[in-house]
Amino acid sequence: MTDTDLRGLLAAGLLTPALMGATSAKAAAKPSEGQMIELWPNGAPGGSQVTVTEKATDVVDKGQTGRDISGITRPRFSLHRPKKKTDTAMLVIAGGAFNRVVFDKEGEEVCRWLADNGVAAGALLYRLPGDGWDAGQDAPLQDAQRALRLLVQETGAKRVGIMGFSAGGTIAAALAARAAEALYPPVDADDKLNATPTFMCLGYPYLNVPKRPRENMFPGFTKATPPTFFFHAADDARVPVANSIQPFQELRAFGVPAALHVYESGAHGFGLRAPEGSSASHWPEHFLTWARAGGHIG
Repeated sequence: MTDTDLRGLLAAGLLTPALMGATSAKAAAKPSEGQMIELWPNGAPGGSQVTVTEKATDVVDKGQTGRDISGITRPRFSLHRPKKKTDTAMLVIAGGAFNRVVFDKEGEEVCRWLADNGVAAGALLYRLPGDGWDAGQDAPLQDAQRALRLLVQETGAKRVGIMGFSAGGTIAAALAARAAEALYPPVDADDKLNATPTFMCLGYPYLNVPKRPRENMFPGFTKATPPTFFFHAADDARVPVANSIQPFQELRAFGVPAALHVYESGAHGFGLRAPEGSSASHWPEHFLTWARAGGHIG
C-alpha cells in the first residue's frame, strides 16, 4: 500500500471512551466476547514512539450497535470455541479503513457464527499503521502473523483459515502472500509454528485494484496462494467490485482454487448484517458450502 493510499485511509479518527480491556495474558471473557488472548507477552514490537490510547465507541450500523476501536496498543484476539472439538480454526480480521477496527460487526459477530458452525475462530484486534509503530503499514500484519500462530497453539487446529473484510481483507491477503516472511523477531516457542493459512475468505477486500503498486503491504497473489473465496456487492461505492473480480481471475489463471460471489446489492461493510432476503445475506451459506466441499471445514 502506498503512502498516498494510507494518507487517504487514515484521514478519519475516533475520539471516544476508552475500552476496558484484559489486564492479563488470558483474561476472563466478557459475556459478548470469547477468551481474550494477548499477542505480545512483553508488549508489541516497535512502540517507542507510540503515544495513542485505546478508545472505543458504540456505533449503530444497519440497525445494530457495535464497537469501533482505535488506538490499539495491546493487540489481542477474542477466541470463540465451538461446542464440539474441531480441527479447524479461522482468524477473522475486521475492516475499518486502517483508522479503527470494526470489532463487533466484522469480528466478534462473525466468530460467534463460525463457532456455531463448528469452527474455532479468533477476532483480531490489531495495531493501526498511522499510530507511530516502527513497522508502519506492516504493524497489523505482524499482529496477524503472530495471532495465527497463537490460534494454532490454542486450538491445535490442523486446518487454519483467514477471513478478512475490507481493509481486513488487505491484511488477510498480505498474510497469505507473505506467510514465509519473518515479519518480527521471534518472541517464544510459538513463533516456530507455521503461519501459512490453508484457505482464505475475503469479503469486499481492499486490494488496491485496478492500480496496484509494486511495493505495498499486499504485493499480489501467486500460485502459492491458498484456495480463496471472494464475496462482494456490485453496488459497493467505497471498494469497487473489481477488487474481488480481478484477483479472482488472477488466481484462476494461476490454477488456484477460487470462488467468487458478486451480489446485486449490499453496498459496503455489511458483514452478517445484510438485510434478510437480499442476495448478499446468503454469503455465509455460500462460503460454508464452498469450504466444506473443498475439505477446508469438516
